[in-house]
Amino acid sequence: MADTSQFDAFDNEKAVNAYFKDIFTKLPKNTQRAYISDFNEFSIFCKQHAIGGFNHDFSHNEQCIKRYVETLCQSPLAYRTIKRRLSALSKFLGITKLPNPIIHSVYLRDFIRLSLIENQKFQYSSNQAVPLTIELLDTINNKIMPDSLLEMRDLALVNLMFDALLRADEVVRVCVPHIQRRNNALLIVSSKADQTGKGSFRYISNSTINMIDEYINEANTQSDSLEPRHADDPRRINKGILFRRVSNHGHALLPLHEHSGTSSSAPVLNYSSIYRIWKRIAMRAGINENITPHSGRVGGAVSLAEEGATLPELQLAGGWQSPDMPGHYTQQANVKRGGMAKLSQKFKR
Repeated sequence: MADTSQFDAFDNEKAVNAYFKDIFTKLPKNTQRAYISDFNEFSIFCKQHAIGGFNHDFSHNEQCIKRYVETLCQSPLAYRTIKRRLSALSKFLGITKLPNPIIHSVYLRDFIRLSLIENQKFQYSSNQAVPLTIELLDTINNKIMPDSLLEMRDLALVNLMFDALLRADEVVRVCVPHIQRRNNALLIVSSKADQTGKGSFRYISNSTINMIDEYINEANTQSDSLEPRHADDPRRINKGILFRRVSNHGHALLPLHEHSGTSSSAPVLNYSSIYRIWKRIAMRAGINENITPHSGRVGGAVSLAEEGATLPELQLAGGWQSPDMPGHYTQQANVKRGGMAKLSQKFKR
């Protein structure tokens, strides 16, 4: 758990323990790690600057966060990282029921906004992942002819992430029953934007469904005899998690009963596994652009926007609650349809 020494000790211990027990442990692992990391960074800042941390004094907390923002703006951190760290602090203040100037101080809110502008901490970094558009995805699918279970899994996963605009933490939780072939739909049981836990549905193309079926069929076939694996073979995909780790030889899934709880030996995938899959696919397809696990989600949205999808259609496709991010992708796509684009096309520039 995070270092809570910068909180005004015992008065808030009960509230922190209750939140940790009832809520924190049920959050996605990536969310837990992000909160712990952000909170510990703030704890390090407090110790380095000899600041006592948060307490019940509103003005003290306001000045503490102001100094923290000044330090963050002098760092190479991107806009989104800074905003996420401040959001985490706001969450922790709420948990401990301490005065929260991030929400209630007009002065602090304006100071944060102007400091980010002054230090050129722009919202959309030029170093963000390159969108995996439909054209780039076609290049991948045409260049890579999978000849092993590993490549079949990788291609199916990348195509699914594009179709359903999935985040890495969503694709690792996809289970066999979540694929609804008749409706070309994928059930997302839980996601970052789904605070109610109702779940949602995303579209899957026939091509992706075929890739998934080929991957399942290959996993359920013995590579040496080409006979179907026995029904109770733990290396079969009968139910449960769809995308699992593959053995070192690349021809069989790791048995599910080998799960030991450690990321290095668990048969299910984590973020680093998904990252390596995307890098491996890019290398095999000869793509030099910086595509990452987020490229499918961004590229799917940009491709939809380029085809004239409306904001509500984009929100539905990617499960966004707010139109802000889909609006950004629409603006990015509209560059190709703007006045200068038409002028260049007319004069064949």
